[in-house]
Amino acid sequence: MRNREVYMVQDEALGVAATRIFNLDFSFPIVCLDIEVYGVYYSDEPDNNPLLNRCFTKIEIVDGSDVLFSMDMREAQALQFYTRGGQPGMWINARAAGANRSHVKISFGRDDSDNEWMLDPRKFINPQLKITYALPIGGDGKWTDGNQTMSVKATICENPIGDPVGFLMAKQIYEWASATAGDETIDMPRDYLYRLLLPRIYDFTGGFNTEFTNFKMSCDIDRFVPFNIDCRDLRLKEEEEYGQMFQHVSGEGDGAAGFGLWNAFGNCRGGTTASPVAATNAIVTGNAPRRLWIADGGGAAISDNEVVEGICFGTCLNDCLPYSFGNLRDAGEFFDPTTFQAVRLICSQGGTASLMAGIILQQVRGY
Repeated sequence: MRNREVYMVQDEALGVAATRIFNLDFSFPIVCLDIEVYGVYYSDEPDNNPLLNRCFTKIEIVDGSDVLFSMDMREAQALQFYTRGGQPGMWINARAAGANRSHVKISFGRDDSDNEWMLDPRKFINPQLKITYALPIGGDGKWTDGNQTMSVKATICENPIGDPVGFLMAKQIYEWASATAGDETIDMPRDYLYRLLLPRIYDFTGGFNTEFTNFKMSCDIDRFVPFNIDCRDLRLKEEEEYGQMFQHVSGEGDGAAGFGLWNAFGNCRGGTTASPVAATNAIVTGNAPRRLWIADGGGAAISDNEVVEGICFGTCLNDCLPYSFGNLRDAGEFFDPTTFQAVRLICSQGGTASLMAGIILQQVRGY
C-alpha cells in the first residue's frame, strides 16, 4: 500500500464560533484525519483553564443522517491515546500572549498500514467532516482576536491491496449530569462489535474513581456479564497498561497563594518546575486533577507576572479512562452484542452532582 497526505486546509483563520464543514470526496480510502488547532492566550489568569481543546465542542463525520464519528476534541484525543498509544500533541501556555496548539488524529484502522480497515468514501453518498468550535475573544481566560487557525490533513491509501472490509467507528453515545449516588443505566447499541469503551466525567476535583465507583455491563438482565469492575481497579489498570504521560506546561503567577499550572491529566501525579526568567525558584507543593500546585522557594505565592514552566506527569487523559475488549488488534477478541436482546452499561456514582459525564464507544463497522 502507498499512503499520501493531503491538506484539506492549512492554517486556515478561524472566527469566534462556527461549524466548519469539509466534504470527504476522495476517490481512495481514508486511513486517518489529522486536525491541529492554534490559538494565542489573551492574558494570564491562573484560575481559568487554558486548554485549547475545550473550545472544540464537536468533531463529526456524517453521511446525511448516518453518524460515523462524533465526539468533542478532548474525547477524540483520549480515544487516540488509548487506541494508538501516542500522546496527542498539546502546547499548554497560560502566559499572556502564550501560543497554544492542540492536535488529534482520527484513525479508521489499527494503524496507518492497516489494509483491512479504512474509511472508504466511495461506500457513502455524501460523507462530510464537521468541526464545531467557540473561541471567546479578549479578557482573562480567553483568546486573542485574529490568531486562531486550523489545519486539517487526510491520509489516503492510493493502492490498497483490496477494498477495505470495514472501519473503526466511534461516537459519544450518551451524556448526563452526574449524581452523588445511585446508578446510571445506559441502553447500549447492539449493531457492531465493541472494541473500546471510554467513560469520562469532566472537571471532577476528588478523582475519577470517587465520581464513579463501579462499571458493569449486563446482557439480557445478567444472563451474561462481560465485565463488572471497581473503578479504582480500572484506574490502576489504565496506569499499568499505558504508563504515565508527560507534558510541558507554562504559566504566570498573579501574586495569589493558590497558583497552579494546568495540564490535561485527570490524575496529575506531580512534576517539576522552574522560573526561567526570574530569580525566585518555583517549587511543587502539591497536585490535583489537571493542576500542579506551586510556590516560590520559600513556600510563598508566585509573584505577579513571574513565568513558571513545568513538566507534569499523570494519567486519565482529558478526564477519561479506557476499558478495552481484548487485544485491540484482534477483532476475534472484541465483544459481539448482536446475539443479545439487551445490553446495558451500569455506572455506579458516588461523588459530585451535576458534572458532565459521558460514554464513548468505538466499534468495528463493516461495509
